[in-house]
Amino acid sequence: MTVSDDFIPGDSYDAGPNYPVVFGIALTPIVSGVLLALAGLGIAAYLFTSLVQPEWQRNQELDAQVRDKNNQLAQQAAIKQQIEKARTDLNAATRQRDEVLALFANEASLDTLPIDLSRQVGTPSPREFQRQENARFAACPANVRANRADFKQQFGDLVIKPQIRQLTPIAGATGVINDSSYGALVNGKLKREAATFSFEGDFNQTQAILRRIERLQPLLVLKNADINVGGQGSRPATPYYQLRGNTFQLVPNCQPETKITSTFQLEALAPLTPEESKANQPATLPPPKQ
Repeated sequence: MTVSDDFIPGDSYDAGPNYPVVFGIALTPIVSGVLLALAGLGIAAYLFTSLVQPEWQRNQELDAQVRDKNNQLAQQAAIKQQIEKARTDLNAATRQRDEVLALFANEASLDTLPIDLSRQVGTPSPREFQRQENARFAACPANVRANRADFKQQFGDLVIKPQIRQLTPIAGATGVINDSSYGALVNGKLKREAATFSFEGDFNQTQAILRRIERLQPLLVLKNADINVGGQGSRPATPYYQLRGNTFQLVPNCQPETKITSTFQLEALAPLTPEESKANQPATLPPPKQ
């Protein structure tokens, strides 16, 4: 009896999938997956190298350029601040220099110096002086008022007339300062007009005159002071006493003033003009011939 569908031993019922073979390697799903992954990595590396990396490098270069420009802008801002500070400092130094130079004399103030000094001494007119003297004698006893000349001869003047006695230029001390008398830094930068200046007045007048001279616009220096109490060629004032009863008493408001004669070497300092500065420069010798 024969059965067609009977199981025949030895025959393979399922031989498995048939995978393609490349270079002796069967392309199973696992192998294919690995190969596809490797191919993806290669493509990614190629794309990174050919597309991403150049753009990345360009981006880095642009970042470096941006930082460089920012640094340049920062440096320019710092330089601008330094320039502004230098300009401010220069303006302040210029103002300070002008203020200092304003203290010194100039050609105009040197020309008017005798007149300015006469104003500061303040010599009264003959009429004003007579008025002042009359006011002082009015407070004296009648016998003094009746004998003014004898009183002044014996005791002195009740009113001292302030006046300039001498204003004589000193030629040897006038000119450009090069003797370091005001410091070595001043040499060749300042000039002076020197004169012997003498005036007379009482104590209060002398004090007031010196204060007014200090306030004059040009810078004046008073040196080698000689203060002569009693005045040149005159004696100090003598107090006036009057016999009252059995005693001599000092008469108030009728005492002569002591004349004081003050003599100085006066120096008016002024900066050199550009022409004077150029003329004061030491002459330079020509280079020796070879």
